[in-house]
Amino acid sequence: MEFLDHDMKPLFCIDVTLDKNNEIVNGSEFITRTASKQKIEEYENKQENLEQTVEKSKLPLLLRIIKYLCGLFFLTVLAAFAKVGVETALKNAPILVMSGVLCGILWIILHFVSKGKEKKVLKEENAEQQSKEIYEDFKNIHNELNVPDDAAEVDVLLFKYKIKNGKISPYSSGLQTTAYMNMSVKVYETNDELHIVDLESVYSFAKSELKVITTVNKRISVPTWNKDEDPRRGSFKRYKMTVNNIGNVFFKPYYILEIEHGSQIFGIYFPCYELEIFEHLTGLKAEI
Repeated sequence: MEFLDHDMKPLFCIDVTLDKNNEIVNGSEFITRTASKQKIEEYENKQENLEQTVEKSKLPLLLRIIKYLCGLFFLTVLAAFAKVGVETALKNAPILVMSGVLCGILWIILHFVSKGKEKKVLKEENAEQQSKEIYEDFKNIHNELNVPDDAAEVDVLLFKYKIKNGKISPYSSGLQTTAYMNMSVKVYETNDELHIVDLESVYSFAKSELKVITTVNKRISVPTWNKDEDPRRGSFKRYKMTVNNIGNVFFKPYYILEIEHGSQIFGIYFPCYELEIFEHLTGLKAEI
């Protein structure tokens, strides 16, 4: 388990030391602008409707589990074929081979049924139009917040944590595969400030209070991927990220932009693949 310096308060994170149900996010003192409640509610309602549409387009959970297990078993048998040869496999384990073939056929059937249902439901529910409206609402919110069109889109790291023996320990429930989340935000600079924008608010940090970018040489993972390009290819290939069979993206290192505000040190946590943008906007170089 990773332990962090308790003297630093992680921004956009939640302290659950005393209350595991706490939902107060650190950093409200840096908020300089907030979007109207009406616009936020409209956006969230449309997003929820789209999520329901996407869920409706999927196969029932039981069939998705069967499809996954069939695919996994088929690949296992296929790997055995490659290792010992088809003739040897048929001779020594014909039932296993036939079971693998049947699982492969069932996977193919469920795959095409799944794709057919997805295409049909998304068309009937007009998912493309829903997506366009959500995007327009998102742009309207950022227009209200006066976010420049050329603001960079970056990921920052969020997590819940508990303070143990004077140290901060990222916390995850038994249902989570990782303690960390990567939230996509907009970031830009003005003459004297660095600004980070989530869906609702603009957080502004005086450049004079930005002190250092610290390197944390630890391998962590996030459960989703927000970029269009595959994390293992193209411009991301140099970071040597990996993806496991449930979609978690692993990387090393990550970084902390430290901010001294009043008598408190705050930290903005971000993945390795966002370092160049933060260095450019802050004028700081990561300390190794």
